[in-house]
Amino acid sequence: MDTLCADIGNFSVLTAVVGNKPASINKMRSLIVDVTHKGDVRDGLTADDSPLVEVKGKFFKLGRQAGRQPNCLSAAEAGKNQAEIFLPMLLANTPDGFEGSVSMLVPAFSKSAETWIRTAILGTHEYSVNKRTRIASFTDIEFHRESDTALHYAYIRGIVPQTEGTLLIDIGGGTVNAVIATFEDGELDILWRDSFDNRGGIALAKGILDTDYVKAQKTMKTADIMDAIANGKRYIGNRPDRSFEPVFDDCVKAWFKAIRVTVMSAADAYLDDVNNIVWMGGSVELLRPQLEGKDGQLVFPSPQEANINALIHLCGGDVEVVAA
Repeated sequence: MDTLCADIGNFSVLTAVVGNKPASINKMRSLIVDVTHKGDVRDGLTADDSPLVEVKGKFFKLGRQAGRQPNCLSAAEAGKNQAEIFLPMLLANTPDGFEGSVSMLVPAFSKSAETWIRTAILGTHEYSVNKRTRIASFTDIEFHRESDTALHYAYIRGIVPQTEGTLLIDIGGGTVNAVIATFEDGELDILWRDSFDNRGGIALAKGILDTDYVKAQKTMKTADIMDAIANGKRYIGNRPDRSFEPVFDDCVKAWFKAIRVTVMSAADAYLDDVNNIVWMGGSVELLRPQLEGKDGQLVFPSPQEANINALIHLCGGDVEVVAA
């Protein structure tokens, strides 16, 4: 039976079906807006990375194009454990006719949240994506802690030596997760962990917004800046005149310093056990020039996909990355 691997993050949704080898990773921006009462949006053009999803009589615009709508929210802002947020995002990234289990990454284990999610998704769902009817049946669900899964994968794949202690820093769109562990008998021994909300890519975007240079321009939105950075741009949309490039490098340096100070201060009592620092998460690409070549500093291969790749491997699949 197939397994749907899902990583619903604060910036992007990553999914892959294990059962077909290699597994292709599908990516979608984790933005959502309720358009049930917006006929012009429901009748407008759709794109594969910005689908219109109908679930239980409600319509939702997802992905990149959702960011153009008033009242659009990111998964983090909306509360990605809410049924009206989680279910449309999962179903939009589920192949038509899917029947099998779900393996889902979570930031932390929570019996109440897991019970709620299990109740919301188990069973058969009839819904539509871009006005085409689909059906999916979820028979079971397993939860795996993000960052831990990636660090375990790093040890067993030889990314870090199994005899050495490792600090993994996972910089996501919203949260920075940090874990210190050693590896023994095929298992992680967690020495310390912590999570820091609103320190990830969103903090960089807000730092850019807070500069005098950007304040002097037409109002920009946090999501617009995050999208621009993810696309390798230093301006909003297709408007080079709405640029934040003059302040970008200084903002990245300040953001990186703040992350290092926050994590190292919190982990100070355990740093003697650390031989390597491994960086992962989509935002890490911005820091690669400052990290590569430095002793004891490693960038996880394909850092944005590190968690989903580890989950795919855990579920017995191989990986082939497909760009959105």
